[in-house]
Amino acid sequence: MKTPEQWIKVCPSDALIDRRHIIKEVLYDNQPESIIICRFEGQCYAYINRCVHMPKRLNCEHDIIFDLSGKFLRCSMHGIIYTPDTGTSQSTMCNGEQLKAVKVTEKEGMIYLNDKHIHELTK
Repeated sequence: MKTPEQWIKVCPSDALIDRRHIIKEVLYDNQPESIIICRFEGQCYAYINRCVHMPKRLNCEHDIIFDLSGKFLRCSMHGIIYTPDTGTSQSTMCNGEQLKAVKVTEKEGMIYLNDKHIHELTK
């Protein structure tokens, strides 16, 4: 488990409003990955930004990840939808499959990624 000093800072808490997202590029198991951090019903959730149907980013065609109802995450390529709090697909084609969750913490007005698999992407 990472110590708070090792957590990766995402943004101030008030920068991520409900039903919105932020993308953070990181190394996940030493491979470059895009992480989606979203807020839904006041809670923060984070997932590797990859649809279970095809290995495309959820926001590959449009930089919107919530559907029009604001109740589901949605892949912009094929419309596969996921529950924001579990990452579970609700679409017939991929029903029950899940986005890969990433540990996220909100503490003292900041949002952090604190997953042991993630490291800061150095440029």
